[in-house]
Amino acid sequence: MNREEAKKLYVNIAKGGIFTSLLSPVVLSAPFFFPFIVPKTLFFQIAVMVALFFYIVVVALDKKYAPKFDTLTKLVLAFFGVSVLAAALGANPARSFFGTYERMLSVVGMAHFVAMYLIVKSVFVSHKDWLWLLRASVGASMLVSLYGVGQKLGMEWFYHAGIDRIDSTIGNAAFVAGYLIFAVFFACMLLVKDSRPVSRALATCSLALNAVIIYFTGTRGAAVALAAAGAVLFAAYIFRPVRAAFFKKEQMKWVLGVLALVLFAVMMLEGKGAYQSFQRFSSLSLADATVQTRLLSISTGREGFLERPVLGWGPENYNLVFDKYYNPKLYPAENWFDHAHNIFFDIATTTGIFGLVAYAALLGYLVFRTIAFARTAPENYWVGMLCFALVVAYFTQNIFVFDSLATYLPFFILLAFASNGFKLGDAGERGQENKERKFYNPSLTIISALVPVFALMVYWVDVRPAFGAYHTVAALQIPVAYAGEALGHFERALAYSNFGREEIRGKLADYASDLLYQEDSMDNEVKRRVAEFTVKEMEDSIAREPLNFRNYLYYASFLGGNHDRLAAIGIPNALERADEVLTLAQGLAPKKPILYLQWGRVKAMQKDTAGAVAMYEKAATLNPAATEPQVRLAIAYGKAGMRDRSLEVARAVFASGMSLDVRTYIDFAENFASLGAYDEAVIAAQKAVERDPSLASQAEAFIRLLEGKR
Repeated sequence: MNREEAKKLYVNIAKGGIFTSLLSPVVLSAPFFFPFIVPKTLFFQIAVMVALFFYIVVVALDKKYAPKFDTLTKLVLAFFGVSVLAAALGANPARSFFGTYERMLSVVGMAHFVAMYLIVKSVFVSHKDWLWLLRASVGASMLVSLYGVGQKLGMEWFYHAGIDRIDSTIGNAAFVAGYLIFAVFFACMLLVKDSRPVSRALATCSLALNAVIIYFTGTRGAAVALAAAGAVLFAAYIFRPVRAAFFKKEQMKWVLGVLALVLFAVMMLEGKGAYQSFQRFSSLSLADATVQTRLLSISTGREGFLERPVLGWGPENYNLVFDKYYNPKLYPAENWFDHAHNIFFDIATTTGIFGLVAYAALLGYLVFRTIAFARTAPENYWVGMLCFALVVAYFTQNIFVFDSLATYLPFFILLAFASNGFKLGDAGERGQENKERKFYNPSLTIISALVPVFALMVYWVDVRPAFGAYHTVAALQIPVAYAGEALGHFERALAYSNFGREEIRGKLADYASDLLYQEDSMDNEVKRRVAEFTVKEMEDSIAREPLNFRNYLYYASFLGGNHDRLAAIGIPNALERADEVLTLAQGLAPKKPILYLQWGRVKAMQKDTAGAVAMYEKAATLNPAATEPQVRLAIAYGKAGMRDRSLEVARAVFASGMSLDVRTYIDFAENFASLGAYDEAVIAAQKAVERDPSLASQAEAFIRLLEGKR
């Protein structure tokens, strides 16, 4: 194989890696921790690494394939560079660079998107290349949507079958909608420029199918985004050049067919029940609970930005800001945010003003390029305006959410398309072919040098995390009766994982708690081994991430909830350590009611009634409208002998009409009875039975006992 043949082969393999990466949103695998995130991210990263490997070989053989550093490329690299700098100087560099299993969108993850961008803009150089790339992207989106149809139809072998808001293979309705918005516009571009009947039919079907699934995601941010993009396209149609026709008369039947198909599919899939998705779209208002949550989280991000305005807290470190500047009004709806649900506050908080400026410049210049291209010639008008409208939709959608793999993947394809000059004509060959056969091909030397480097990178970035995610799920699937085997899987999971150890340790603590609650006939030695390993690992989480409030709360919850069982197997002073851990945690999240509720439980178990009252008073003061702090405070007052205060708070809760669960009504019944408020005790017991009729016999016995005391 001569040099030119080898170069052509390597270019095609690099393209194949990119085509393969487009299937990432479809990937879903139950045997992995976070099955909607981890498998698809690892799949994407490995596909990009394969493409990058052969792309580097191609560039070494022919410098004409090296990326051209135009303005858009410089802005992409500037945004990435700021992220790297912010990560290095941030509050938790390890998390910034390597991320978590739940998101896997760290600096290392971002590097793969940048690599993909450089590859795509350099090897997809012709009209044919881009048509195939858009076709493949649209085809992948149809697979995502078809899975969503299966969910809507309630097919039992699908994850989340019968779910109200379709989350498909992506696992989050908002991310599904954001991904499919790109697919809708890519399909429109195919309708404008693809002359193949099969491709036009594919684009038409995908438009209808993806529009239906966007509707069933019930994502109001996506609806607003599409409305904004629609307004742009309407204006573009009104002010279009005379020769810039979008649809010819004979093509209108396709448009009408799509609309009819969408309406028919929506009505059929909605069934005879309430139109839940439509009701969700129509209920959008600033008073909505979800909207209020987003607005409150934005205020939290503002406080974090003001503390570290230059380079922020570092990518993936928004959780530190959310905990430190937590707005108590968010309780109990939202206790854990690892991203601001607004991309601009998310970027400002994590990468500072430099990151925000870089991102704004990137989007602004992208808009400029799309409009400039639309103005070059009438035949380019609609491709340019569709790209402009897509940027508007992406911008609007991200006011309500943040990016994920599902949205970054098509976004970076769009960036590469713009950087490549919206290639609509053949670019021709890069250089001249040389048919001469050679005995020595330098590409073999290059490949030999690159193989160990890339093998090591893939092993550390993809293979080890994959084993960690696999062993975590394997451990959780083992019954506690075989806890020794599960412990081995947890040990391997933590040994393999380069990141996300605190997430695995949280699952370990849950498993250990289940084990400790088993009957005494179980081997205490196994319990002790698992418990000691859990304590050691939780202590290590605090030592390695001293600013992560969640680690402290998980550890204190494990110690407090299992203190008596831990003492029974030779691990004493669990309550004292839990108290110490929560004392340390207070400085990290001073306004989180969940902290004081947990602390109050620990104080109560220590028989420190005054301390318990103080903690519950703090939680209740932070958010007087929340139910649980008021309930816990009323009961704590009763146990502290503060009868009048207990009755006052309890009666206020009842009078407020707060929705209480069965356990709370039982606690109230017992508390009222201990305070001599027998009438209220009877009412509380009766309400418990209303919630759970199986308690009727116990409630009757309780009421008869009270009648004898009246």
